[in-house]
Amino acid sequence: MSRIYDNQPLTNLPLINIDVSGSWNKNDFTRGPGVIFEGVVQKRAHFVICDGRKTKTHYYIMYIKLSRAHRRKFDENGVEVEPNFSETRKVNTGYLNSSYKVESKGETDKLSEETAQKLLTPADLAPHMDRYGAPGLVGVWLDEAQAQGLEFEMGNSVRVKTQGDGPFVFSITKLDSGSSNRGNFAGGESTGASWTDKIMDVKAVQNAMAGSDQQGVDDDEWDD
Repeated sequence: MSRIYDNQPLTNLPLINIDVSGSWNKNDFTRGPGVIFEGVVQKRAHFVICDGRKTKTHYYIMYIKLSRAHRRKFDENGVEVEPNFSETRKVNTGYLNSSYKVESKGETDKLSEETAQKLLTPADLAPHMDRYGAPGLVGVWLDEAQAQGLEFEMGNSVRVKTQGDGPFVFSITKLDSGSSNRGNFAGGESTGASWTDKIMDVKAVQNAMAGSDQQGVDDDEWDD
């Protein structure tokens, strides 16, 4: 099985030169709240962006098949909070697990595959990403520092958070099959604990304090 990073370093990938006019600034593609999504690694590439000033910037591209995606969400202080996973939630109404009611939670932050692909593939970058990718895949970009030490295999499931509405990675985490345990982590919280794990830890404490008879669960909440 091919590896994203093994004893053949990423720098051995064929270098794809991409010329852009003017000056290159990835911040031009990081506006908006960003996307958090899960999927399976299918392909990789090594781009070098050469701008009008002859400045060269290297990126490693992971092409991923999406499985589910949501908008990242922040409070009024800019602190990241849990997305609204669905429009409704189930709330226990008694001591029996089978006794519950469905409550409205408002508009969901869940994204369709088509919408997520559009957010992750800016028009100015789409020709390059589509040329070296494949139909149905989204490409996420890691800079050289982020890519160091990654050991993802083709077919690994990953969770990605982007810097704004674009392809640039804020954090990428490998998920074990059937769980959220990490094997490799880049970006974001350097401790390796994923943001959703932290959120779920807080929710578990809150539920324990509130009592089990009023616990609520989103209909489409991720299994973390």
